[in-house]
Amino acid sequence: KGGIGKSTTAANMSAALSQRGEKVLQVGCDPKHDSISTLCGRLMPTILDDLKDRGTISPARLMSLVHPGFNGVLGMECGGPAPGKGCAGRGVNTALQLFQRTKIVERLEVTFVIYDVLGDVVCGGFAMP
Repeated sequence: KGGIGKSTTAANMSAALSQRGEKVLQVGCDPKHDSISTLCGRLMPTILDDLKDRGTISPARLMSLVHPGFNGVLGMECGGPAPGKGCAGRGVNTALQLFQRTKIVERLEVTFVIYDVLGDVVCGGFAMP
């Protein structure tokens, strides 16, 4: 369900963990791409927008889409299609496959990864938490 505070909770968890000395990556998995805006102070560019513009993303380019935020929390936004224009779950899956292929989580040496996922059932398989 949208609007119940998942992104706020994720951002607060990321901030609290960082204040305890953890290295945190928060990944926004919603086409609205607003998960890390609280931590970074504004909407940030998304992986899928970059992929759409370039056709491919190198590991170095993917690293440039890691945005520093509050207290050193790192953030990335998967992005996705406009409402009614495609499958949000498939877009998120594409971004997460890039994570696996490039081993970005390992390269960032984070101790926690927080995935802020959709609260809807969509064609890619996300469901209410």
